[in-house]
Amino acid sequence: MNDTSEANNPFASMAPDKALETFIMGEAVSRCLQVIAKLLIADRLSQSPETAEVLARETSTHARSLYRVLRTVASVGVFQEDEQGRFHMTPTAELLRSDAPGSMQPWLVLRGEEWHRSSWNKLYNTVCTGDTAFNIAYNEGLFDYLKHDSDAATVFNKAMAATDNFTQAIVDAYDFGDAHKVIDVGGGYGSLLRAILQKNTHLQGVLYDTKKVTNQARTGIEDAGLGSRCEIIAGDFFSEVPAGADVFLLRRIIHDWDDEKSVQILKNCRKSMDKGMKLLLAETIIERGNALSPGKFYDIDMMVMVGGLERTCDEYAALFEAAGFTLTNVVSTESNMSILEAQPE
Repeated sequence: MNDTSEANNPFASMAPDKALETFIMGEAVSRCLQVIAKLLIADRLSQSPETAEVLARETSTHARSLYRVLRTVASVGVFQEDEQGRFHMTPTAELLRSDAPGSMQPWLVLRGEEWHRSSWNKLYNTVCTGDTAFNIAYNEGLFDYLKHDSDAATVFNKAMAATDNFTQAIVDAYDFGDAHKVIDVGGGYGSLLRAILQKNTHLQGVLYDTKKVTNQARTGIEDAGLGSRCEIIAGDFFSEVPAGADVFLLRRIIHDWDDEKSVQILKNCRKSMDKGMKLLLAETIIERGNALSPGKFYDIDMMVMVGGLERTCDEYAALFEAAGFTLTNVVSTESNMSILEAQPE
């Protein structure tokens, strides 16, 4: 048994019935936070404390029901109710503001969507069959679903873009001083690559993603004054990855896919790389043992939504080996993500 497991688990000292009750009813807190995020309650309270009645008028909601939701999340430190029944912001609530650095508001809106909830309702089926819960619920994969549901795609993309805390943590933790050109494979709207190029003014960059994504990313890159230093290429990393860079970066890409597809992506990177070049994966690493770890929760989310998984360091090393790489370093960051560095064999 891991001797440090209790020290790293804040629930270990709770009575068994109280601990289990907390876990069972934890869904209530999450659901309440989803409602608050969708109504932009934190945005309103950041201006001044208000009662549930005032907030209900502003949001066209039912005052007593809204009060009960606010009271519930205040009991766990999100907002604080005063003697006049007004709700105040707390440091935790600041992260629910839509305009806050590192805002979690888009992520909560995502988790409140019907297609997301319906998928989680199929978790039992996934455990029984190994099939992805989303696919069971909708008869297609999430990424295919997003291609024809534009509203869902908008919610999803906003949630994925709300990663400023991860972005800064990666930029602060990794030294790109020896690099010349970085390609961000599956780089989305380019937030991470922009931050890397802004800090490392000697670098050139390449943003590589699907045509639809790169078309939208172009404006952000040009507005940041990086148009002359950042090439934008549209394509499919399951087919090929462009050559020409000496650092290949993938942030939260491999965790979306099973081992077979992950190796395929990494092999396509390997085909465009020479010895001495570097491959960087920014991912959440699951630590062995019983310690409380966000990665273990993200892992279930991956299992439900896309059929991917969070992995241990040894599991990533095995993927690297299968694709022709050797794991050379693991760099911790201030977030729950790490940077796994590998080089071609």
